[in-house]
Amino acid sequence: MSFIILFALASGCIYPDATDKIPVAGLNSEDFIKDLQNSTPNRTDNPLPDETGLGEQNKTEENKSTAYLTDSRSPKIPEVPTYHEEKTNVVYPREYRLLSINFQRGIGSGNEKIESEVFNITGKTSGYNIKDACDVFDYVNQHWEYRYEKNGEFFFDASQTINEGYKGDCDDYSIVMSALLKNMGFNTRVVTATNESYGHAYPELYIGDNNENTSEILRYLQSRYYYAENIWYSGRELKDGKIQYWLNFDWSGSNGYRHPGGIYFKGAEIIYYPNGLIEL
Repeated sequence: MSFIILFALASGCIYPDATDKIPVAGLNSEDFIKDLQNSTPNRTDNPLPDETGLGEQNKTEENKSTAYLTDSRSPKIPEVPTYHEEKTNVVYPREYRLLSINFQRGIGSGNEKIESEVFNITGKTSGYNIKDACDVFDYVNQHWEYRYEKNGEFFFDASQTINEGYKGDCDDYSIVMSALLKNMGFNTRVVTATNESYGHAYPELYIGDNNENTSEILRYLQSRYYYAENIWYSGRELKDGKIQYWLNFDWSGSNGYRHPGGIYFKGAEIIYYPNGLIEL
């Protein structure tokens, strides 16, 4: 079995160059919960077949499965994961190490301003859950103004970007979003991706390695963003066989709307974790 998307159109693998990510395939919302809870995902680099039996039917507007869930309970987001790494055997290229340091610096500074901004958005100082993470996503995206940065190697601190009115490029966005979520006790990673035309950076939010809790989080997203064509997330398989689930927190959305779990940017990836781990 492979990872799945809430009421999504059938899609192929969007990580052809990744070594540890598990792509997703489209299923309707009823099959979603059942299959996620019972599945043991297998990694593949090939486009995934339609496992629902619906085939092209899923691609028509009148037949697209859309669920309006009455359960509005907002699940908690799991604790920070444990990373598997062997730093003694890894020497990262210099440019990647510098980029990792810049991400860590930009995300980790200005905690007092970040804490104040989290309270401004959520009205809370603790007890955060997926609803609060979504409130942060919505707020940042409503206020964000894209500004092209000529110096792609220079990153502003999250607090500085907030003080300037949420203006910046994709690097700045990833840093701001990660800093806000980190202050709430959540864990993110920043992914850089490049294709033949240009590059991009975006954050992902860790939503656990437990199928039951992950399905609850995705249920909430499905209910809150009922207009979303799909909810995209990815899997990271650990050495012990466990799967970590990561939700796309990029500003890209489907159906013209921005929402958590928007469609992924396609390109060759490098993943930066908050503790300095880099996955090429």
